[in-house]
Amino acid sequence: MKGKVLNILLVLVVLFSGCKTTKFVPEGALLLDKARVKVQPQKEQGLTKGEANALAGDLKSYLRQKQNTEIFGFWKLQLHVYNTAPADTTSKANKFFARNAHKVGEAPVIYDEELTAVSMQQLAQAMQNKGYFRVEVDTVQKVKDRKMDLTYMVVANAPYTVRKYTVDIDRPEVREIAMQKQRKVEKGMQFDAALMDEERQRITSRMHNKGYFYFDKSMLVYTADSSYRDNTVEVELALADYVQALPDSVEERLYTPFTIRRVFFHCEGGAFIRESVLRRNCRLKEGERYAEWRVERTYTLLNNLGAVKYVDISFDPIGKDELDCHITVSKSKVHSVSAELEGTYSAGDWGIGAGVGYQNRNIFRGSELLSLNARASYEWRQNGGRAIEGKAEAGLSFPSQVKINIAYNYQQRPDEYTRTIANAGLYYTIPRKPESRWTHRFNLIDISYIYLPWMSEQFKSDFIDRASVLKASYEDHFILDWSYSGQFTNQRKNSNRSYIKFNYSVETAGNFLYGMARLFPFKQNDDGAYTLWHIPFAQYAKGDVNFVFHHIMAPQHQLVYHVGLGVAVPYLNASTIPFEKRYFSGGANSVRGWQARTLGPGGFHGQGNSMVYDLQAGDIRLDLNIEYRWRVWNFIELAAFLDAGNIWTIYDYEQQPYGVFRWDEFYKQIALSWGFGLRLDFSLLVLRLDFGVKLHDPTRMYGEYAGTEWRTASHHLNWKDDCTVHFAIGYPF
Repeated sequence: MKGKVLNILLVLVVLFSGCKTTKFVPEGALLLDKARVKVQPQKEQGLTKGEANALAGDLKSYLRQKQNTEIFGFWKLQLHVYNTAPADTTSKANKFFARNAHKVGEAPVIYDEELTAVSMQQLAQAMQNKGYFRVEVDTVQKVKDRKMDLTYMVVANAPYTVRKYTVDIDRPEVREIAMQKQRKVEKGMQFDAALMDEERQRITSRMHNKGYFYFDKSMLVYTADSSYRDNTVEVELALADYVQALPDSVEERLYTPFTIRRVFFHCEGGAFIRESVLRRNCRLKEGERYAEWRVERTYTLLNNLGAVKYVDISFDPIGKDELDCHITVSKSKVHSVSAELEGTYSAGDWGIGAGVGYQNRNIFRGSELLSLNARASYEWRQNGGRAIEGKAEAGLSFPSQVKINIAYNYQQRPDEYTRTIANAGLYYTIPRKPESRWTHRFNLIDISYIYLPWMSEQFKSDFIDRASVLKASYEDHFILDWSYSGQFTNQRKNSNRSYIKFNYSVETAGNFLYGMARLFPFKQNDDGAYTLWHIPFAQYAKGDVNFVFHHIMAPQHQLVYHVGLGVAVPYLNASTIPFEKRYFSGGANSVRGWQARTLGPGGFHGQGNSMVYDLQAGDIRLDLNIEYRWRVWNFIELAAFLDAGNIWTIYDYEQQPYGVFRWDEFYKQIALSWGFGLRLDFSLLVLRLDFGVKLHDPTRMYGEYAGTEWRTASHHLNWKDDCTVHFAIGYPF
């Protein structure tokens, strides 16, 4: 097996490296091998090397011709794939292979002298718009082996600054806004056409928010006088000539604030939603001034209703200063059914899981969302054991961002125990403003009751009848918790810019009940823990953070970095974190060389014992991942990844040797795995298949396994036990 994999990799490397990049470049033409932009730093002009490099990066978007897509800055993989096509396509087999190679790959970019000239003009114009009126643009061309290495050299020279900024507008409504402190154009600033356009938009938006319905950005124009010899320019903002030439009656309407007279709602296909719900989410109120921000907010709120697919807002002028507002909404798909299938294999253990879901987005004709989900999983273990789990969940969400959720979970391990978990919660999400990138959610109350109706004598002897880290987890108990979570992203729709995602959460449990227990005579069990109806309750604090950076290298290529950290601490009424709240490592969204819940804590070795499986939980979590994603064609995506991480316990437990977190040891216990995957991205649904291989196994650092922690093809790697296949829905992070 090892030899076969190495041979396949070798063949691929030889295949792609052996194809000349100029294979399909016509005779007499040149392949555009490199297309760079370099801006010369000018310290005397205040343009540092870092600023020059950043400016060069921005200018690349103005090039009319760019080189073929590169991976890691040098490897034109898609061009190599394109060139694997046979030149002779007379046979059906060659024709089929060529067609698919050209479809998946990328055709060579042929150097075009005319497009180079246009690019130079675009670069000069872009620099002038930034205030570099005396910019110089030239090219350095190097030709070798039918390849063109093209560098655009940009000498910025001294930028022009605004010597004087005046507002020549006699209309007080406009002049007052143009002279506000929030303005974006000021004396002494570097000339920037983009900022000046933003100022026009700012003034227009302010006018709209004051009710001036007919005011338009095109009514504002700039004039710039750059005839001065000291690299300065005088800028003047005025009304366009056509505005000043308008008849008095038309001009009067431009500067008349309008009021909303009536708001009418229209439902395409009939009244599918209560009008009271639409009015509650409409910020355009009868009798109030027209305002642009009210229109935008109304669009956002109505589009957020699950029952609504499309929103259109229009206005009809009535009389001299009134508007009738017409809001049309179309019906979204009310019912939807989903299904998912997941399979895993690790160290000889096979597992399968399946789930179904149903959603009704308008259950009470008020855009309430009813969600019903059920999931079942089964695992076969090579030692003869098995595990069965089933879960049913129902949720009801309201347009007010309030959600009620109930769930029931059933777990059966015939050789160990049967456990049920009943849960109910009330949640609230703060409505997000259109300009905000933050989301905030509060779990106002979350109640769980864990009940174990049966337990085998062996399991009871190992974990209950004697001191054990898991004793509290396998006794009936309550969890009454409160939590808050937040999320931030600067991702923009239809943008190829890199972006980040950051989320965090804090959770506490048992504080209210503990306070009540100290005030009132709550009973205590044999371990000294307070009980409610003879059932102990958990008490802990927990915090999690996750950071994801999507580095967009090209439209079809990105590197994704992920860092995840979590810590949970028990206190007062609890000595351990409840099992269902502890951290687990391994699986499709963690370190993918391990099956879910089979890694850690620390260097603890589970030895394949199903009962020890429950001991592979911790109080501290660390995940470090890097993943390269390549969209090879339409909805097909390939991935390569490197994962690192583990879990640890806060306290040193006898049943989890080498599992406690120690500053001088934890970094040695970080597990590593690598692998590759296939993704089918259908926009609303992503099917994922990942193949993970262990690289560094911290469970083999101690005892009889010491010295075998590194798992490579030439050093201890066992393809059967050290590889895991994951079938999953969605991206891992």
